[in-house]
Formats: sequence, structure tokens, C-alpha cells
Amino acid sequence: MQPRRLAAQRGLTLVETIFGVAIMLVLGAASLPALGKLIGGNRAHAAQTTLLASLDLARAAAITRMSEVVLCPSDDRRHCTATPWWQHGWIVFQDVDGDGKRDADEPLLAVTEPLEGIAVATSAGRERVVYRYDGSAGGTNLTFTLCDRRGPKYASTVVVNNAGRARTAPASAAEAAAACKGI
Repeated sequence: MQPRRLAAQRGLTLVETIFGVAIMLVLGAASLPALGKLIGGNRAHAAQTTLLASLDLARAAAITRMSEVVLCPSDDRRHCTATPWWQHGWIVFQDVDGDGKRDADEPLLAVTEPLEGIAVATSAGRERVVYRYDGSAGGTNLTFTLCDRRGPKYASTVVVNNAGRARTAPASAAEAAAACKGI
């Protein structure tokens, strides 16, 4: 009679499993700050892209409709709000009567929902962008400053000049500090 062979055991012991889970938790915890910065950066970039798209839409609509088109902050997604803070959303509408306020019969061209974790502030005295039929934006240059939870170091701006063109730029220390107060 031959002795019976024991089958090879495969698997992990409880101690090995605990060590494996502990290593995964330590690595996960170490990567969370980097993941937070990545998410914050993506949100800031998406907000900046959305703002640029809204500015481009408003300018193109003013030219094609041969009418004034307004881009302004809005808390209720129907009317302009008199505030320099835009993170609660904004609207684009055709200003048929040229008064800078949206009336019930004026076409609403776009609505942007609130931005989570982002503050967007305009330069003092400019609470809206009014594009004329030729695509220009009257008044002085308008600067939007965007800041996310990563802080002032990562703030950026979108500048609209009198010709109506928008461009991006890094934020100055003063612009960044002012916008980051809105988070």
C-alpha cells in the first residue's frame, strides 16, 4: 500500500491577506492628495472651457442675429443676478430691447448650471458681457478669474477685450486672492 499524498494547498493565509489589504490602504491614502489635485485641475479646466464656449456662443449669436446678446450671472437660470460671482451659473440671451435685462419674451440661448468647487469672479463694476451686432463687447476689458479648492496658486483668468475676443491668462496674485474668497 502506498501512502496517500496530500493535495497541494493553494490560497492565502489570513495574515497574508491582512498585510495585502494594509499595503493597499497605505498606497491609497498616499495617492489621495494627488487625486484631489487632479480632480480640482480638471474641474477648473472644464469651468474655463465652459465659460469660453459661452462667450463664443454669445458673440456668434450677436453677429448672426444682428442684435445685442448678453451673458450674465444667474441664480435662477432665467434672469440676471447683480453680482460679480458667476459660480452659481449664468445665462446667454438675446437682448431684443437693449435694456440689459432678460424679459419673458427674449430668447434664452444658453444656460450654465452651478460649478461645484469653483469660484468665478469678474472685475469690479462688470457684472455682465454685452455683445453688439458687430461682435464687439463695449466698455472696458472684462476679466473673469477662476479659482478652485487647490488655492490661489492655480487660479487663471479669461479676459474679454473691447473687440469681444476672449483669451486665457494666469491670474495675478491680487486677482487670485479676490476670486478664491468665493470658494
